[in-house]
Amino acid sequence: MSEPSRRRRTSKAFAAPSSGKSSRKTDKRTLLVLGIVPGLLFLTHLTFGANQPIAALWLSTLLAVALCVSLAIPQARIGLFDLKPAFVPLALFMTVIGVALWSLTPWTPGGPHPIWAWADVSPGASTVNTSATVQEIIKLLGLACIFVVGCLQSARKDRGKSTLDVLLVLGAVYAGVSLLLFLSGKQIMGGERLSGGFLSANSGATVFGVLTVIGLGNLLRQWRQAAGLGIARQLSQVSTALAFVLLFSVCLLLTASRMGVVAAAVAASILLVWETFEAKGQRLPILIFGLVLLVVAGVLMLGSNDLLWQRLDKVDGDLVVRGAIFSAHWKAFLVSPLFGYGLGSFSDVNSQIMTAENYGNLWSIRATHNVYLQWLEEAGIVGAAPMFILIGVVLAVGVWRTTQLRSGQTLLRALVVGNLVVLIHGTTDYGLQVPSIAAFWAFLLGLSFAFGQSRN
Repeated sequence: MSEPSRRRRTSKAFAAPSSGKSSRKTDKRTLLVLGIVPGLLFLTHLTFGANQPIAALWLSTLLAVALCVSLAIPQARIGLFDLKPAFVPLALFMTVIGVALWSLTPWTPGGPHPIWAWADVSPGASTVNTSATVQEIIKLLGLACIFVVGCLQSARKDRGKSTLDVLLVLGAVYAGVSLLLFLSGKQIMGGERLSGGFLSANSGATVFGVLTVIGLGNLLRQWRQAAGLGIARQLSQVSTALAFVLLFSVCLLLTASRMGVVAAAVAASILLVWETFEAKGQRLPILIFGLVLLVVAGVLMLGSNDLLWQRLDKVDGDLVVRGAIFSAHWKAFLVSPLFGYGLGSFSDVNSQIMTAENYGNLWSIRATHNVYLQWLEEAGIVGAAPMFILIGVVLAVGVWRTTQLRSGQTLLRALVVGNLVVLIHGTTDYGLQVPSIAAFWAFLLGLSFAFGQSRN
């Protein structure tokens, strides 16, 4: 082959396509693939949050399948080996699983729980409910799978941004469906509060609070990107992002969840302050924009249904009930502080500690309404500490990554701060006990942990 011919063939091989249609189709396919897992999670939100044992196990299976499919696709694996630090979170998670497996045996310090002797079962186990503990281990493994999927979808920064774009669009569809079901009186949970498909409106508030914060981050990013175009064109550029934030905020307010609203407000305020601090030359526009958002939020709250305000009047009474629950289960934790009673043992422990005095507060609950106390009670210090440290490490890596990125910092800040909604609301509610919310949070943790780490 002659040299000129060889050059012509080479130039054709690397030439850009004459039409952008193929590229656009590829982009659409990529967005469709990136939206499969978020779509599954939002669909699960609308169906009780998979808050039944069998449904939870099926969800864990689907999450494992999602990971297997992702790992089987070479392009999806890009960036997997760039994730740092990988060993620390893996070691902490395996410690949690190891402690849970250890509790299935009678060989923990202190031996098997006395309940096995009362039931004349030998040799017994440290956990008071072996089947529930096994189910919780399976669910934890499912959460690990969806965490890795989140890492894979955000290791490349462009793919991470696309994932968040798809997440917000699907979140808006989810919010719209939830709102229509609520207004038409067709939602699963009865009553005057929007539930988002869950059996508790407070659970819906956790999801809508997280979406509000991430949507706010997307709005701030688009506002900054449109800087210099003039106010009219800026507003036109951010109109869709603003509509998303308003939709999520309205749904959040209609849940009438007091702590859900507080958690979202605190997280949004932290995001605005953080963004203002990092913006340097653009601080004044962000401050003005943040003030406008606060005014809009105030108008929404004043114009929302009276149920939220009525529930605020009942805070004192509810604090007494929560206090009684926390006190009873804190005492139960102190009886077995190292290894607890076994993952998934809440109902068994709750039944054992009921007395004539606390029966009115304990008989109807299925969780402690405090995720930290419940983890301590079920897993003990030995099992809960590595889980708490694991979450802290993931969040710390996300915060550190915001200082390393050249672009996309606002989105990553929103992801990191969005976790605060879950963590703050978890002090008074049981949203993380709902399988789909736990999976949703694990996915977001994966996104924030790996965001932009890929060198490819």
